Amino acid sequence: MSEFGGIEFITEPFHIQDMPLTKVYVLDDYLAPSLHRAVDRQITQKSYWSKTNQVNSDSPTGLPHHSFWGAGFFRGENMDIEEGMTPKDTYLMAWMNRKLQTDFGFMWERFQYFGLNSQTQGLEGTTHADCDPEDDWNLSFLYYPNQFWNDSWGGQLRLYDEMQQGLAGRADHIKNHQVGEIEFKPNRLLIFDGRIPHGADAPTAKARYMDRRSLVIRGDEICLKTNWGEDAYDRIHNIR
Repeated sequence: MSEFGGIEFITEPFHIQDMPLTKVYVLDDYLAPSLHRAVDRQITQKSYWSKTNQVNSDSPTGLPHHSFWGAGFFRGENMDIEEGMTPKDTYLMAWMNRKLQTDFGFMWERFQYFGLNSQTQGLEGTTHADCDPEDDWNLSFLYYPNQFWNDSWGGQLRLYDEMQQGLAGRADHIKNHQVGEIEFKPNRLLIFDGRIPHGADAPTAKARYMDRRSLVIRGDEICLKTNWGEDAYDRIHNIR
């Protein structure tokens, strides 16, 4: 993996010119307000959530490093619809996937996953990477669909210079190996090299029953494409 180049806040999408990405890019107010609300409404009003989003471990107990509430829309190189998900539930997410490719000038060569995470207090995220070290043309996106979030509720995404297994020693790992921190903020989009070790804080006790929700879109390999035109802005029902 190339050397971590820091965090850069941008005001609009850009067409990727070089890979791998060295910076983590942060774009606020990514979706128009009506689309932001539509994405969050779909997520919060559906019943497809389950406690299945896990970072597995080698523990003899069989227990994972962390386990979040989650749901999957697409998985694998052919973007197959996840088992148990209806096609109707995927239309808005398929549109968003196409919008990301159009806005940032690429196509997926080896798609991996499009799904959801939900963390409530106590569900700390362990350090993990999204792909294998040799996948230098990978790309990861995180989108935060919550419509409201108080700064005192926490939920930061932490970036590290090396991996750590499990939650034991997490405070020392943050102190000694954190290289960046990004606040959780509604309608915020992150784009980065998924090989960067990272993990998300759980909401604080002040958040009470509120959950930290994120859309996860990632692939192991992309190719650059700049002539998408307006394809991403087709009507949502035309995208299957």
